[in-house]
Amino acid sequence: MLKKIKGRKIFKTALVVFLFVFIIAINPYNIFNKTRAVIFTFTYPVQKSFSTMANKTYAFVETIGSIGDFKRENEYLMKENLRLRSEIAKLKDVARENEELRKQLEILPKEKFDMVASSVTARDLYRGNNWIVIDKGEKDGIKKDMAVVVADGVFVGKIEEVFYAHSRIIPITSPNINVNATTVETGAIGVVNGKYGLGILLDMVLQTDYLKVGDQIVTSEISQHIPRGLLIGKIEEIYPSEGYLFQRATVISPIDLSKLRMVFVIKNEK
Repeated sequence: MLKKIKGRKIFKTALVVFLFVFIIAINPYNIFNKTRAVIFTFTYPVQKSFSTMANKTYAFVETIGSIGDFKRENEYLMKENLRLRSEIAKLKDVARENEELRKQLEILPKEKFDMVASSVTARDLYRGNNWIVIDKGEKDGIKKDMAVVVADGVFVGKIEEVFYAHSRIIPITSPNINVNATTVETGAIGVVNGKYGLGILLDMVLQTDYLKVGDQIVTSEISQHIPRGLLIGKIEEIYPSEGYLFQRATVISPIDLSKLRMVFVIKNEK
């Protein structure tokens, strides 16, 4: 019973306080201006503290949000930077390839041969069965044994195997290739093959034929499917074999097969 009476008193007191505060808050006819001023004067420090704390809390939350936004923006900019750098690298590579192709086309004997430009897609030049793969094949009219050249008609090798969209070249540095050749200066005749990717050898040259260092070696008309006059290289060193029918010589190619990016397949002579 006492608890109920006490509860009612508290409720009535709270109700009176609430009504008093409410009336002061709405301030009818401005009759509580002085009372409001006194209350404001006493509560101002507390209000100021709460206001300052609220502002700091808001600023802190906003700073945390800004850091998150900045982090996300920074990650986006880093990804975009990498993407743009990748695109620039690709464009430079394409531009370099186009420039290389343009230069080669300017000095190729186009008036003499019908040729197909091809990009090198893979290579292995340092094993016994070395090879180069290009991105042209049956669909482009490529056939086995066709000659492959670069600028100015420099001989690279010949088509060894043909697939629908790509082909495999056996290069002049392969020991599995045999190409009939002749020297421009003296007309000496021999056979050219590779030394396991380490160089080119002119072999089977008669002792009666004259060779000298610096002679240019070109393909001869005896080579089947390979046009005459394609430059193979020049003689670097001669190995006369006394007591044997033949002499040999090492040949230096004017091109570096390991750096080839573009080649041309000779389909036929015009």
